[in-house]
This record gives sequence, structure tokens and C-alpha cells, in this order.
Amino acid sequence: MTISLMRESLKKLISDDLKDAHAGLLMQRGLTKWDKDDKQAKAELIQKIVKIPAPKKDSLYTLAFTRWVQATSDTGRFATLAAGISGRLYTGLNSAGALETGISTSHTYGMPLIAGSSVKGIARSHAESLGLDKAHLTVLFGDDSDSGSLKSGALVWHDAWFIPANTPPFAAEIITTHHQDYYNGKQPEADEMESPIPNQQIATQGSFYFVIESAPGAQAWAAYAQNLLFQALQTQGAGSKTASGYGYFTEAGEEARRSIRNIQEAQNQALAAQQKAAELAAMPAHQQFIQTWQDKMAAQTGLTIGNQEHAILYHEWKEALQNAAESPDFSAEQKAEIAVVFAVKKMMSKFPKWLNDKRGKELKPILAKLRGE
Repeated sequence: MTISLMRESLKKLISDDLKDAHAGLLMQRGLTKWDKDDKQAKAELIQKIVKIPAPKKDSLYTLAFTRWVQATSDTGRFATLAAGISGRLYTGLNSAGALETGISTSHTYGMPLIAGSSVKGIARSHAESLGLDKAHLTVLFGDDSDSGSLKSGALVWHDAWFIPANTPPFAAEIITTHHQDYYNGKQPEADEMESPIPNQQIATQGSFYFVIESAPGAQAWAAYAQNLLFQALQTQGAGSKTASGYGYFTEAGEEARRSIRNIQEAQNQALAAQQKAAELAAMPAHQQFIQTWQDKMAAQTGLTIGNQEHAILYHEWKEALQNAAESPDFSAEQKAEIAVVFAVKKMMSKFPKWLNDKRGKELKPILAKLRGE
């Protein structure tokens, strides 16, 4: 018997080319019909899902991922890890949905994720297998034992985000059940007489960004937990079917690591620029003038006399010095300080490509005026 699961008007929305579809929504609501003996609709939907490409640079998910990396770039508070699946990963395999298979995905963006509770469980299982004592386990993971203490740990284990590199996030898989009656309890032993039953599934591939947040003063514990987690991902694996080789991780590929590194470097540069702007704003006006022009010149050391860009910047600087010499906002002492910093001989020594004798002569009367001569 075939049961229709979707209105005809909605079926038209699920085309064969879903480049930016929400995979989690498709898995939960995307099946158009159900038939016990016909798996074709399920196969077609799985093929649509696995064709969803890696998020583009301007996609909502990539923008959200960028914000998350920026928010966790403080190494004094967060320990991060980029790890790549060496094969494929089953996580959330038993998630409810019409497709009868599942993958843990972001509720908002539909991309794969590994829940923070799962990340924590993976690391804890490995820590216990290493024989870490209870005090260390409590610091790392908290104490939810039967003792009733319910102590919170020093760390927060966040969801692991899929890294938007070029690897498509989903892959079609087949899991074959060889002894279904035995697994369902219909017969006491597996007798090798049952027909294998192939089950269509969806797996995750690519790399993930793991984040461990530390309480104040516990950054060393976060760094330790990061190493512990990476060991667990390499040796114990994550998700389902690890005995069959699924769910093991290695260091993320260069492309994934570079994408995170670029975000972190841009964030650090932005923070440095903000800090520099704040320091500049706190300076007296004449020191702001000096620092601003020193920074401009240092940033343009490649410009030489005769270059049009150099000529424009030189004349702007000359005009700024002239205005400073005539400005009532600077005291005589402040003007003299400006003259000392931008003395012709000093500028020729520090920025040899900036001045020649002709331009030095143009500047001397302006500098003399700054000195009050």
C-alpha cells in the first residue's frame, strides 16, 4: 500500500537540483510517499540530499560559521580543533523522520553537526579508558554520578560545526542487515539462512571544527581536553558503526585548516586595528597627527618619487604640515615636537624614497614655522 506524505503543490518545490536546501528538513519532511515494498522514493530523496554541495562563501551557513570562529578566537578562553573524517561518519543515525534514517544537522542551517553532548561523551569515554582519576574527570566533565554531588566541570563542550570547504557534506551509503529476525528477537540464533537486506542510509564526510570553552583560570584544562579529544577521535571514533571503520578522524586537510586560519587572522587584525584606534583616540591631538602620518608613510614604503600615488600622498602630507603650523589648536611646544619628528634629515634617513633635495627645500620653511622661527 502506498501512502502519500506530501501535497502535490509541495512536491514541485523539491526539484532535482537543490543546491542550498536544508538537509535536515528534507530528511524529516522531504519524502513524498511511503510504500513498504518500494524504496525508490527514499532512494531518490537520498540522491537529492547528497547532491547538496559544500556551502559557498556567501551562504548563510558560511557567514554563521565565520561568526562562530570569530567568537571563539580568544585562545585564553577557547581551545579549538579542526579534524577531518578519514572516511565517513554516522551521527544521529536513529533520528526520527519519514526517511527512516538520519544525520545530526543544525536546526537553523541544515549542515551536519556533532552535538556537544556527544563530543563530551567521546572524550569522557576515552579518558575513562585511560584510567584518569575521578578528580580529573570531574574537572573535565563534571560529576553526574549517583553520589548526588552534581558538580559542574571547568569546561563547556560546544557543538562541532561542519567546516565549509569544498567537500560535499553528505554521502549515500548502504548498510546491509544480514540477520534481521535475530536482531528483532524472532529467532534465538543467527543461522546464516536469512536473506541480506540492504538499507539505504546517509553519512557525513568532510571536516569539523571542535570548540572547548574554559572557565576563568582553566585554560590549561581546555588545552589538555583538546588533546584528549583528538586522541579519542583518532583511536575510538565518533558516532555509529565504528567497528566497521566509520567515524574515525585525522587532522583536517589544508583547505579546511586554511579557511579557519584566514578567519582567525582577519579577526586578530580587526581586533588589533580596534585596539590601535582606541590608543590613537586617547593620545593628545598633536600626537595623533604624528602617529597618523607615521603609519601612512610606513604603509607606503614601496612608493617612490615620481610615482603618482607618492606625489598625491606627499602633497597631502605637506598640506597637513602647513595646516598644523597655522593651527591654533596646537601649542608652540606641540608644533615644535611635530617639527622634530618630521625634520628633513630624519625623514630622508628613515624614508629614503620619500624625499629628495628639491622637496626637502619645500618643507624647510614649513618646519621652521612649526618651530616658531
